[in-house]
Amino acid sequence: MWIAGVLLAFILPVIYIVVKEWRSKKESEKGDAPKKKKEPISYPALGRLTVLLFILLAPALYFSDVAYTFYKPEDAGFKIAFKHTGRRVTDCEEADIIKKAGERYRKELKDSRQVKMNIGGLAHCPRERFPVVVEFYMDDKKMLDKAYAPTGFKKDMASYIYEEFIIEPGLHKFSAKLYRSGPNTPADYTFEDTVELKSKEIKVIRFDEKSGMLLMN
Repeated sequence: MWIAGVLLAFILPVIYIVVKEWRSKKESEKGDAPKKKKEPISYPALGRLTVLLFILLAPALYFSDVAYTFYKPEDAGFKIAFKHTGRRVTDCEEADIIKKAGERYRKELKDSRQVKMNIGGLAHCPRERFPVVVEFYMDDKKMLDKAYAPTGFKKDMASYIYEEFIIEPGLHKFSAKLYRSGPNTPADYTFEDTVELKSKEIKVIRFDEKSGMLLMN
C-alpha cells in the first residue's frame, strides 16, 4: 500500500507535466496562437510537488491499513443468517390447476375436437406469502421475536433474516423457532443446543434447505 502511495505521488505530477506539454504543443500547431517560449522543467519543483502529494496521501494510506472491529477482544458473537420462503397465504398450487385444465382439455378434445386450453385460473391464484417469524432464546431468555416480510413486488419471494448478537464467552443454551405458516400456528422448525463459545468465536444459526433443518455452524 505504501509503495502504491509513493508511485501515485510521483506519477500524478508527471501526468500533469505531460498533459501541460501536450496542450502547449497543440496550441503551437494552431496558426492563430502566439508561440510561447518553452520553459524548462523544474525538477526541484517537481520533487517538492511529489513530497507534498505524498504527505497528503500518507494519512489515508495509514488508516486504510488499520484494522478495526466492533467486537472487544474478550467478546464472542452469535448470528442468525439465512433466507427462507413462507407458506402461501392462500393455498393455491399452479401444478394442480394446470393438471386439472389438461385433463379437461383432453376430455373435451376427444368429445368435440373443438376446445381451447384455458388456464385462466392461474390469474386468480394469489402468490403472496406469510412473513417468516424467528424467535431466539439464549439461556431461556428471549433475545429475538421478529417477523421478516417476504420480498418481491407481489410479496411472493423469500424473506431474508440477519441478526447479530455480542455475548460473553462461556457455556450457553441456545434455542430457536421458525414460523412460516402464518399466525396462531405452531413452529415449523425448531433448534436447541448447548454450546461453549470462546473469545472471538462466532456461531451462526442457518436454515439448510436440503435437510430442512435449522443448523448451527
